Order: sequence, then C-alpha cells, then structure tokens
Amino acid sequence: MTRLLHISDLHFGAVNDRLPEALLALARALKPDAVIVSGDLTQRARPGQFRAAAAFLDRFGLPLLTVPGNHDIPLYNLPVRILSPLGRYRALVSDDTEPVLTLPGAVLAGVNTANPMVWKAGRLRAASARRLKMGFAAAAPGLLRIAVMHHAPVPAADGGPPDIADPAGVLGALVAARTDIVLSGHTHMPHFAAAETAAGILFLQVGTAISTRLKTRWNDVSLVTAGGDRVTVQPYLTRGANRFEPGPVQQFRRRDGSWELADDPGDLAAQ
Repeated sequence: MTRLLHISDLHFGAVNDRLPEALLALARALKPDAVIVSGDLTQRARPGQFRAAAAFLDRFGLPLLTVPGNHDIPLYNLPVRILSPLGRYRALVSDDTEPVLTLPGAVLAGVNTANPMVWKAGRLRAASARRLKMGFAAAAPGLLRIAVMHHAPVPAADGGPPDIADPAGVLGALVAARTDIVLSGHTHMPHFAAAETAAGILFLQVGTAISTRLKTRWNDVSLVTAGGDRVTVQPYLTRGANRFEPGPVQQFRRRDGSWELADDPGDLAAQ
C-alpha cells in the first residue's frame, strides 16, 4: 500500500501562522511515504513567498512531489507573467514543473496546468498530455498510475463547473494515459468522487492546507492510502482549532474498471 499526504493551496503570503507547525506535526505522526502538493504554493508568486514555501516543504524530510498552480504565476508583473511565468517557481522551488515520483505500488506524475494567458483557469497542454501518457506507459505493470494537477476536469464540491479549458478533452487525455487516480486542489473545497464520465478515474480534491483563504469552515489535507483496486481517504480538518483532526473516512474500490464508494468499511476489510 502507498500512503500519500495530499496537501494543496498553501498560499504563502496568506498563511494562517498557527497551522504550518500543526501540519508538520501531523506528518510526523502519520509517517506517509511522500508529501504531494497540488499547486498554489504562493499567494502572489513573489520571491520571498517561494522561499518560505520551499523552506517549509523541506522541513517534512520526506519524498516530495509538487506542481505549480495559477497563483504561482505573477499576476501584476505582466512582462514576467508572459516571458517567464514560472521562472521564480523553477529557480526557488523546483526546475521540474512536471516531476515523476515512483514509490512501491504507485507511480505519480505531475501535470502543470497553470496558464499564464488567463487569471485563474487552467489548461492541459498537448505536450503535457503526451509526457503523461509516455511516462505511465513506461511504468512497471501493476503500479497505480496517479496524476497530480492543480486544476481538475471535474466539478468542484459545490457543483461549480471545472475551471480548466476543454474539460472533456482533459478527461480523454487522462483516460488515454491509463490514469487510475487524479490528485488536485484549486477549489479550496475538499471533494472525493468517482467521475462516471472519466472511464474509471478516481478524482480526489483537497482544499487549502494552511492558508487564510477559506471557502469552507476549515483547512484540510488528506492521507490517501492506495493499493491495487482499493483506496482509503482519511481527511484531516482544522475545524476551527489549531491542529488537524481526523474527519470521516471514505473508502473506494474498483470493480470492472470503475471506482465506487464502499459505504461499509467492512466491505473492504473483508476482502
């Protein structure tokens, strides 16, 4: 089984100062195999914000996979936004905006959906789709194939439309790459759903881990435990406190190529 601490939307520059230490303490207690960050490390893509984000992520002391989000592109500095939209991210966080991480039981591939030509929405570039397909094709048989992207091609938890160009085309590209699971953020709302139109892909979204930019009443992260045709999602929510507390567990299983919610935890335990 692969254990992933999925966090997103850190927004350094707009951080609740009481939560970074709480999140680090949670990671020490959970001991995941890796920390997965699905974008928006900063609030305004300023050098000091990237430095703070990078220093914070280093403190986990764990394998790490990060991808940029729309906030990791400068908003007001138009020359930089157009000519080098992710230059600061590359210089101060990671030169690789679409990294690959192989763990026992899973291969994770980052997908950069940040789009400098618009303010907020994302896009999947053809080159990124090809890279994802080739990377998953080269992975060993039997590994779960997990894509990590900031913008998801499925609705948000409140039913809002996908905030990415051509969501149907993005779904098709994910299917063509034989993606099993997608981890994403952006909406600041946790959302766990099996998208029927995605031909067997499980989409897992988290909200904002430590920022003050809340759309629900709490910050949240998730521990995703995945192996074969089984996935357990354990959310951790602040619920107004200065620590992350466990929320209701959701378990999914895949039957005949489609993921479904296992309403009874015993259904999986018995298998």
